[in-house]
Amino acid sequence: MGNKISTSETLDKEDLEKIEELKMISNFSDKELNRLIRIFNQLDADKSGTVGTQELFQMKEFRANPFIHRITKVSLGKEDDGDNTSLSIQEFAQLMSVFSIRATREQKLRYAFKIYDVDGDGKISKEDLRETLQLITMSNDEDFLEEVLNQVFQEADTDEDGFILFEDFSKVVMNSDIEGKLTIDF
Repeated sequence: MGNKISTSETLDKEDLEKIEELKMISNFSDKELNRLIRIFNQLDADKSGTVGTQELFQMKEFRANPFIHRITKVSLGKEDDGDNTSLSIQEFAQLMSVFSIRATREQKLRYAFKIYDVDGDGKISKEDLRETLQLITMSNDEDFLEEVLNQVFQEADTDEDGFILFEDFSKVVMNSDIEGKLTIDF
């Protein structure tokens, strides 16, 4: 991520009115919202007022992202059922908000934690992490996955209850560049 998106389309009066509404639900400035709306309008090729998650793959920031379907679920609280999942401009802004430079480290950490918490129970289990590792590595090698799972849980599961809580997750990624990895320059 950390890339700058450019577009040359201009906004109409309706789009400008949307900016005020979108400021309430996102971390974006007026300038960023202006660009975000233009990006949305470009992705909305059929001018239906919505974009499908498949259209999000047109954005280079998401093209090779194995988490695109998890991103939709975490951001919007709804399952991504492929071509049938459509996002309004409001949902698109909400989805993209965590990737704003203005989103705090805490917001980005909580977001990343939710991506790893596949079943949404507020903690990362070995099964959650296994699914995530399979997405990242595209591997089904059980020995490899088990070795990585054991290493991660040995480091992160401080109370040895078989789960990684948000606090544990935060400590493990404390020295990582989470802001850089979860930022798109609009």
